[in-house]
Amino acid sequence: MTIEQLDYQIVQTANGQTGYVTLGTGPALIMLVGYSGNLLHWNSELIYALAEKFTLYLPDNRLVGQTNSTNPSSMAGLATDSLDFIQALGLKQPLICGWSMGGIIAQALAYQQQDLIGGLIFIVSQPDYSFTLGRLHQLVSNLREKPNKENRERLTEVFFSGVPSLELRKYLAKTILPIKHYVYPFNEHAQALQDTAVATWNSDHDQLRQINLPSLISVAKNDWVTDPKASLILHELIPNSKLISYPDGGHFFLHRYPRQLAREICQFFLAND
Repeated sequence: MTIEQLDYQIVQTANGQTGYVTLGTGPALIMLVGYSGNLLHWNSELIYALAEKFTLYLPDNRLVGQTNSTNPSSMAGLATDSLDFIQALGLKQPLICGWSMGGIIAQALAYQQQDLIGGLIFIVSQPDYSFTLGRLHQLVSNLREKPNKENRERLTEVFFSGVPSLELRKYLAKTILPIKHYVYPFNEHAQALQDTAVATWNSDHDQLRQINLPSLISVAKNDWVTDPKASLILHELIPNSKLISYPDGGHFFLHRYPRQLAREICQFFLAND
């Protein structure tokens, strides 16, 4: 696929509006970014590889970019934001891909309206935030309040489970999604909302066992942010699931293995097409 500038769009929803990017052709696939994330966290190589087989929708979480709503300030409320987005665009049983906290949103959405979803993809996700590094929120706050090199390096090391090489840093600079006029850093209001949402969300193992959707779970064995055991628990609880483990890359392993992850997603959901 030819890489070109992507347009940031806004759709009015039942309870607010959602800012998003869309590209590709094929079945609908919604990509939910995780805690402290915006659309620039996605790897363009992964996104363009998936867009060869799917129509991708990359929405911002509430209070990031141009997304806002009057839904409750909770994980269930964030899931309702996603439901509103699906209904506003008239999407038919889209796949939902959730990265980290995005995977919790995907779970909450499946609890609400499983019949409206075609399948689930979890990228280094978890049943709840008890599996997450306790100081992550403070590191994010430090960088947001003082965006200096020292704070950036500390958070980068945690996300990649080690200091990225110069070669990887150059690669990351080349694979930022080219979205027109997209300058929406994570702000204190979004962090307050997400902190509340994750703190008040409790996993329900019985509900996870009742998710009757094809589910692909991916994890890096050396993730410092989310205990890799969390993905194993998801796999054990969700009946129709497959677990894929990558050797390294940490919480941002998709930047090390973008094409491999895209291939696994396509094979799992499109094998019979």
